[in-house]
Amino acid sequence: MAVSVALVLPVAQALGWFGTMPRDQRPRSLAPDFGQADTHRAAGLSCVHVGFEQDGERWLHTLHLRSVPGFGWAAISPYGYGGPLCNCGDPAFIRRAWDAYQAWARGRAVLGEFCRFHPETPHQRFFLGDVRPNRATISVDLQAQPLESQFNTLARRKLKRTADVPVRWSRHPDDWRTFGGFYRRAMAAMGAHERYHFGDDYFAAIAGLEGVELCICGEGADWLSAGVYLFQRRLAGDGRPGGTLEYHLGASSEGGHAIGSAYRLQHAAAIEGAARGLARLYLGGGTGTDPDNPLLFYKRAFSRRERVFHVGNAVHHEALYDAFARSRGYDRESAPTHLLFD
Repeated sequence: MAVSVALVLPVAQALGWFGTMPRDQRPRSLAPDFGQADTHRAAGLSCVHVGFEQDGERWLHTLHLRSVPGFGWAAISPYGYGGPLCNCGDPAFIRRAWDAYQAWARGRAVLGEFCRFHPETPHQRFFLGDVRPNRATISVDLQAQPLESQFNTLARRKLKRTADVPVRWSRHPDDWRTFGGFYRRAMAAMGAHERYHFGDDYFAAIAGLEGVELCICGEGADWLSAGVYLFQRRLAGDGRPGGTLEYHLGASSEGGHAIGSAYRLQHAAAIEGAARGLARLYLGGGTGTDPDNPLLFYKRAFSRRERVFHVGNAVHHEALYDAFARSRGYDRESAPTHLLFD
């Protein structure tokens, strides 16, 4: 039945809606159950699935809410990417959905929102706040053969060096427990902020999701590199090659860094994704916007095909947002866009 207000959907219903979205809008990281599991990443996060529907046309937004003490709530994307999805390109419908969503947000004291959009699908057009490009990200064409034709000289040299390193895919709980410690040791060695160290609860939550798998490079307990990959679910009617394999998190040991096993990791992922009929391996971008970022340099070794990462923000409750900005010593016009969320 057609409705004119935004609805909060239980995760099972939100997943049903997600399955009706166009295939290019269904990367695994945008699925409602992934957003739900991602709340285990940090304390104080709650996940909400907001939907708007009229005459079979649907707009769906999975977001996290975090308390802004004394004022209300801030809305943010799950880790990685988020943002609304829509099975209709009609600007009038998108406007109705957005207006209904903002009315819902104001009614629940949501001050504003920071959103990170997935570069493999241009769904930022369904978010009617302020949207701007942020940085380049890298996508590997899994339909190109041979896959290595996209790799640069450095990557090919590293692959030759690590050709004998064994690779396996796993969903086993023991491997997930091992990965948590392996990943945190690597982050500590890099000096990464503690927010990126991810506890065992987080890995246990995403490990239980369909399509989330570990790729492990190394012999037995001697891990050299390992990564978390998200396989887009193939639905009935998705007979042609298509969909996205996403590189979510990864790490290498000191020995892995020495021989370049992280290149073996991405090569193995590309081969697996192509074998499962997916169209692209999305690697993401660097740790910042600098075009010379070392992580971006590593990812460019596998492809020069770039996708633009966009971010967006929107004020949903102007009175509460203004009051909060003033409490931090800012006028509304001078408040930084990240004020609510860091």
